[in-house]
Amino acid sequence: MKRYILLWLISFVAVAGLRAQGSSLSGAPRMENSIDRFVNNESTIGRSKFTSVVERDPQTHEVVRVIKVRELTRGIDIGRCQETFEAESRTGCFSHNIDADNRHTLLIAVEGKHQDRIYMLQYTGRQPLQAHDGKVTIVIKMKNSHDSPSR
Repeated sequence: MKRYILLWLISFVAVAGLRAQGSSLSGAPRMENSIDRFVNNESTIGRSKFTSVVERDPQTHEVVRVIKVRELTRGIDIGRCQETFEAESRTGCFSHNIDADNRHTLLIAVEGKHQDRIYMLQYTGRQPLQAHDGKVTIVIKMKNSHDSPSR
């Protein structure tokens, strides 16, 4: 029982640290939409694999880019995610491509004042509920918060 409490406490501290780091990304206000909330909520439940990478400028230590990937393992999640993408399609440049192997790629590019975001959903199957695997990728690229002659 002590191991579970200790594990829970370590996990809580780690998540709190990541949230604190995420809220101070380059001092820029957060642009969160329903896709971000879907990925963040589902990644904390633990039903899927979630990876997040933060790239920083080596001189200033400011965040340059954040990449989040959530692997989807069930058709229900893929269906809900596609609905979320279609609901957010009006917020940026949206495309939905299907190749000959029934590989769907939904893409939304959103340009903001402090950051640009690319949202991508990929899955294979004729319909989302029939798909067995999929992936959501979010790429957040920070814009320079100050003018620098070296860039």
